[in-house]
Amino acid sequence: MLILSIMGSFLPMYLINACMSYVGNDYANYYTYYQNIVSGRGQDVEIGYKLINIFVARMGLSFQWVYFITCFIAYALLMLCIRKYSKNYAVSYLLFFSGGFFFLLGLNQIRQFVAVGCVFFAFQFIEKKKPLFYFVLVIIGGLFHVTAYVMLPFYFILGKKIRLSLYAAGALAILPINIFFNDIMAWLFKTFMPRYMNSNYISKEYTLEVPYLTMTVVTIVVVLLLAGHEKKDIEGIERVFLNGCMISLVMVTVCTWIPEYKRFVYYFFIPTIFYIPRLLDKEKRVWVKLALILLLVAADWVNVSTTLSFNHVLPYKTFF
Repeated sequence: MLILSIMGSFLPMYLINACMSYVGNDYANYYTYYQNIVSGRGQDVEIGYKLINIFVARMGLSFQWVYFITCFIAYALLMLCIRKYSKNYAVSYLLFFSGGFFFLLGLNQIRQFVAVGCVFFAFQFIEKKKPLFYFVLVIIGGLFHVTAYVMLPFYFILGKKIRLSLYAAGALAILPINIFFNDIMAWLFKTFMPRYMNSNYISKEYTLEVPYLTMTVVTIVVVLLLAGHEKKDIEGIERVFLNGCMISLVMVTVCTWIPEYKRFVYYFFIPTIFYIPRLLDKEKRVWVKLALILLLVAADWVNVSTTLSFNHVLPYKTFF
């Protein structure tokens, strides 16, 4: 019954994602990828996503089935994670939507949607101290979006007890990297992703995106308030989530010069949709729970309301 309840909650989102046509920034690109793959011209894209395209083509199905299959995998992983980690499925569902991830991942970045699902499902193996399972799942995620590979070394970090003051010191140490950013990016792209050498990623500069920063800061302040004086004693999967929160805060404050930095923040920040319900479950005062949820939704909307037009999710159109 619990599985059916979660599936029922996410079914509308899944159908909206899977049935869309020329919505978001990536749909047209994915259609071009499909045409290139089907025609044999080749396409530089992660092999996991490429295999889905090949399967759809060989089955004689239309391109829309790429979305049906990819989004199904992504939502299945998300449902498994909510069932595994969350103490309140409704709150997790609400935070996923209000945080804008339905628009960012479902209506745009479907390859990374699968990747983040793989990484989130892998987090349990940090707690269980099973590195092989963790690494395999992260590598599978990387077959859909290369950013997942960044999470490989975090097996050794996310489960550790790290003082909050150390994150502040780390942020101050990272900030001067901006001085050498262009040289670092030029070398990295030339070595690992030469197709982006002529992109504007290399010339990106340090900036603060106030709406996104507002959402992140408010969320993490709520996490720290709910965690209270027990922060130093937090263990297991909640330690993984708390460390993720703090890393995401560092990234949105001093690492915005990283190309597409939000794509990396996903892996650390989105798990708050599992962590916050766990923390709220320990709070006995109903009015406090409601007040904090409303505060989170309001902070989320500050960010989402400024990104809808940029992500081209409206007006929504289907393939029908």
